[in-house]
Amino acid sequence: MRFAILSVLSSLLTAGPALAQSDYNVDVPKDIVILQSTHDYAAALVGARQAATKLGRPLKLAGNHPNKELGLSASKADCTGGGYDFPCYVPRGQGGAENSDYLSIEFSDGYTGFAKGYYIVVAALAPPNSAALRQTLARVQRAYPSAYAKRTSVWFGCMH
Repeated sequence: MRFAILSVLSSLLTAGPALAQSDYNVDVPKDIVILQSTHDYAAALVGARQAATKLGRPLKLAGNHPNKELGLSASKADCTGGGYDFPCYVPRGQGGAENSDYLSIEFSDGYTGFAKGYYIVVAALAPPNSAALRQTLARVQRAYPSAYAKRTSVWFGCMH
């Protein structure tokens, strides 16, 4: 529980000044930089590991693993320790609406406006049309020309 509280506080601190004027418990628009999408978790994992090496960015899987019910789930211990039923999946950015620049594998069902059933290799979350987004996308596209940003929204607020 202490880890969950510290994690949420950290996310809130890194969310940036744009959220300082926002309401709490709202959807916040974000652009997600996507390198790959596939129905095969093993292929996504290979792609994410290669991208982390190629881009020199960390790969953070957040303890998630494939799950037939949800697509991805944290471990039973992580779910129950965070106050959730098992299985549980909290998509990147949910809760703190943070901006982030690392590699992860996410499940598309967790994001508004995404096709269902895909494992997506994500390189960043950033405010729409921001300088940070443009810089990250340009850097990523040098190594992955087909990388793109897709608009969605993430939850900024209480997760329970």
